[in-house]
Amino acid sequence: MEQRSNSSTQGCQQTRLALLWMNLASEPLVSLYTFLPFILCKDLDVSTFQLSLFITLRPVLSGLSFYWSAYLKEGRGKLVSNLVGACLLAYLPFLCFPLLGNIWYLLVASAFYQLFSRAAIPSLIEILKRNIPKQPREQAFSFFYVLSFIESGILGLIFGKLLDAHAVDWKMLLAGGGLIGLSAIFLFRRVSVPTREAEPVQASSSLIQPWKDSLLLMRQRSDFAHFQWLYMIGGAALMMMSPAFSRYYVTTLSLSHTDMAMARFVFMALGVAGASYWWRKNLEKISILQLSLWVLCGFGLFPLALLLAQFHIGFLYFGFLIYGIAQAGSHLLWHLSGTIFSGEQNSAPYTRTNLLMGGLRGAVFPFVGGWLCTLWGETSVLVLGMGLCFAGVLVMKRSPQLSRT
Repeated sequence: MEQRSNSSTQGCQQTRLALLWMNLASEPLVSLYTFLPFILCKDLDVSTFQLSLFITLRPVLSGLSFYWSAYLKEGRGKLVSNLVGACLLAYLPFLCFPLLGNIWYLLVASAFYQLFSRAAIPSLIEILKRNIPKQPREQAFSFFYVLSFIESGILGLIFGKLLDAHAVDWKMLLAGGGLIGLSAIFLFRRVSVPTREAEPVQASSSLIQPWKDSLLLMRQRSDFAHFQWLYMIGGAALMMMSPAFSRYYVTTLSLSHTDMAMARFVFMALGVAGASYWWRKNLEKISILQLSLWVLCGFGLFPLALLLAQFHIGFLYFGFLIYGIAQAGSHLLWHLSGTIFSGEQNSAPYTRTNLLMGGLRGAVFPFVGGWLCTLWGETSVLVLGMGLCFAGVLVMKRSPQLSRT
């Protein structure tokens, strides 16, 4: 019994350390990647179609990534190899970027990154659930996310200054970020994951079986289905506005790399750091559905602040502060929703459903947003997205499912 306890403690410590380094090591590439839509508009003058295609890679391939865990390595003892393999495929293409760094190779590398970085999530969440108890797990997940955003703020300012001064090629920065991201693999390879008794190894029989499983899960769990609808509304609004954001920053607000870095990596990071503790503590007191409504409110306030930024730059920074607060909640609730809704069951089906629903909205709304930008302009799309968020809050707040929580 004592040996089992020591093994459990060691597994918990190994997992916490690996999770910490994964957050820190991934952030250089993440901070650069969030800059890319702005770089594409400002430095490469890409078309609206290319910009929409780049933006839609993340949600669409996130939806397809659920096949990675549904088919390849469903066995419980394969969680670590699943995670390591996905991380390897996510980061490797960026190492060739200095040699093949045109817009089309960028799309290919981004496709690999979005597909496999998301494919790693079900295994990662299940490893955390098995090795770290609930409260320490939520504390570690939230705290490490804050640390990564602090790192992102520092790196973002440095990258912005370097790019404005033309001191370094952003292609080399992407390659360096990919190399650092790969280092997390070595820590996760050492993590041991306990197996549970009487665990069936499920094998999907067809390409559509995982889709059927996700739809069946939502039919059986109305609370989880309601959670998906909340995120569908907020995610659809953000996806639709995404092409408008980058164009709006460049054409209407005329931001420099440094301005964008200050907003994204300082004020948004302040919002994340300041609100993460609040979200985590209230997750113990308030239902995940009620908290998701507040996330949706934050997403609606963000485009409103951007529209006011035409009159004073301070509204831009305030908007990113609000967005950081909402994003802190979204990150925590979305990633840990599988462990919350699953209880003592396997969390992977719930996490895969999150990926699937994200892919469905991402397949449509970035292109809708790009088309509407061409027809009506960026400002009208921001107004439409803001209205969708607030309308979603009003409609979902009256839902019987939410009133029971």
